[in-house]
Amino acid sequence: MKKLIPESEHDRAKANIITCAFAALFLAIVLYLSSISAYIGKIFLILGPFLVGAIFAFILLPISKRLEGFMKSCMKKASPRVIRGLSTFICMIFLIAMLAGFLIILLPQVISSIKSLVDLVTDFVNNNESTINEFLIKNGLFTVEGSELNSFWDNLVSTLSQYINVFLPNLLNISNTVYQFIFHLFVGLIISCHLLLDRDSMASKFKRACYAFMERKNADSLIFWTRQGNRLFGGFLSGKIIDSLIVGVICYIFMLITGMRYSTLISVIIGVTNILPFFGPFIGAIPSIFILLMVDPMHALVFTVFILVLQQIDGNVIGPKILGDHVGITALWTMFAIILGSGLFGFMGILLSVPVFALIYSIVNASIENRLRKKRMPISSEDYMDMPRNE
Repeated sequence: MKKLIPESEHDRAKANIITCAFAALFLAIVLYLSSISAYIGKIFLILGPFLVGAIFAFILLPISKRLEGFMKSCMKKASPRVIRGLSTFICMIFLIAMLAGFLIILLPQVISSIKSLVDLVTDFVNNNESTINEFLIKNGLFTVEGSELNSFWDNLVSTLSQYINVFLPNLLNISNTVYQFIFHLFVGLIISCHLLLDRDSMASKFKRACYAFMERKNADSLIFWTRQGNRLFGGFLSGKIIDSLIVGVICYIFMLITGMRYSTLISVIIGVTNILPFFGPFIGAIPSIFILLMVDPMHALVFTVFILVLQQIDGNVIGPKILGDHVGITALWTMFAIILGSGLFGFMGILLSVPVFALIYSIVNASIENRLRKKRMPISSEDYMDMPRNE
């Protein structure tokens, strides 16, 4: 029987088939994007507990590994299974304590501070209405004057107060959404515990499948870069969370000592925004300073100086000690990654752009080095400062 495709054309035929398949897939995604997005959203909603568990396990993995290393040096006669179980148990206790502290202690205080802040803003606007109106009109921010502007402020304050008074008291009420959140959280904790305990077995199965369906060289490369990605993402995220927690606690202690108001709310703002690389400290400092400015201008000035000092300490001492060299890219590339990530994917882009870009940068750099080695050329960038050389 005559073959339809000559053996010499098999590789080209495979390439053409794969190209056509990807083109058809891309066209289907474009044509049915809304339906696909809705279906994917439904899948994510169903698998919510597994996603929550995977996120918890991913964040706790570096902590668990460090605990295991410490326990192995202290408990040399204990079996690896016992050490793994103890480290996982400690991680879960730490995670549950953090979540309980946030939901039971911190969140009510933040809500109370927000309600108090709304009252403060309302009083501030009422007491300084003429000055604010004059400033807004002088700088061209508003073109209306007199009764129209007064009516605008009254409507704005009334609407804001109405929304706050309706939203905040019902924020913690038991509802279907809260039940669903508690269910996802509880099941996610159980799943994260299993993931931490069985991570070696799951990693072995993943590598087994890679070697079964891929060429040995490609499988080795995929496993290597998966490890690199895990090191970058896990180390960066867990390190930033611990770093931000330390920064938030230092901020809270300083504000309590100096007697500043809204210490809980402002410390949460500073701590949460500090997770965002590079621009996070500025994003958190601006609204915090504005809040204190309405209460006490001197406190706002002292807090500004404190934040500048704290960020210098965090950037040069606390951050490097915790994060180490997990990222390995310059400040310029960090800014580029954040700006690009925020423009494409919003908040998640800001949060994950740095480790994603660092991984891509590492892959490209490794590819360049391999090609240069094959050409028997220098690898270091410094060797190309004066290239091409005139011989």
